[in-house]
Amino acid sequence: MPKNITPAVPPASGSSIFDSTKAQLLKTGMFVGLDGPTSGTASVYDQAGTKYIVLNPFQSHSGPDLYVYLSKDKDAVDYIRVGKLQAISGKQIYAVPGKPVVSDYGYVHIWCQQYSVDFARAEIK
Repeated sequence: MPKNITPAVPPASGSSIFDSTKAQLLKTGMFVGLDGPTSGTASVYDQAGTKYIVLNPFQSHSGPDLYVYLSKDKDAVDYIRVGKLQAISGKQIYAVPGKPVVSDYGYVHIWCQQYSVDFARAEIK
């Protein structure tokens, strides 16, 4: 169960507009379903100092209280709660709150907060 949480905060004004032509890919990885079928790719980008997580393609099953986490470890003990999952399929873009050192983070999770269940995990490299 996650313990060290960095709460999501709204991105700075104007920083929530992602443009892939102006962004640098930092890390990417494939999702593995843990509590049901999930597939797709999680990528982390930097655009003018703001970090973004892009899920594309993405497909999962529905569940209650699903969030996207960026974590330092596979068990999501030390993580940033990036935002509520926007949809169970299709391309999604999330601005990562704060100024994380992305090299310290190795996983993107789809996490059910209500039941503390890791739905899916992508190791990003």
